[in-house]
Amino acid sequence: MKIKRRKRGHAAMEASSLADILFFLMLFFLMVSTLASQNALGILLPESRTGKTMHQELLNVSINAKREYYIDGKQISFSEYEQILKQKSMTSTNITIALRIDQSVPVEELINAVDVINLYKLRSVIATAKKE
Repeated sequence: MKIKRRKRGHAAMEASSLADILFFLMLFFLMVSTLASQNALGILLPESRTGKTMHQELLNVSINAKREYYIDGKQISFSEYEQILKQKSMTSTNITIALRIDQSVPVEELINAVDVINLYKLRSVIATAKKE
């Protein structure tokens, strides 16, 4: 008696469309992660060996190389910066201003920003990059 063997079909999967889908997913997540980042302004922070991480109510103030002010990613003028800090000093008691200033910005601009913070008696820190 002769037993017939079944011919097995080979399982195959087209990988070309899968690669396209993975590429688009990767591209999507890269774009979204860049937009979600608070440091997406392209500011190069100076380095520090003694930096600490803060866990409080923070107001992120950034000054880029063009001397443009940003609060939490929104561009503002210097006069608006003063007004916002004045309002924060009246409404919030536990707020810390995190200054993120590009390393190419002159010290004069740093002093102007810190003067406004000191005027309204707010706490502040200057953000730096970790020195390796």
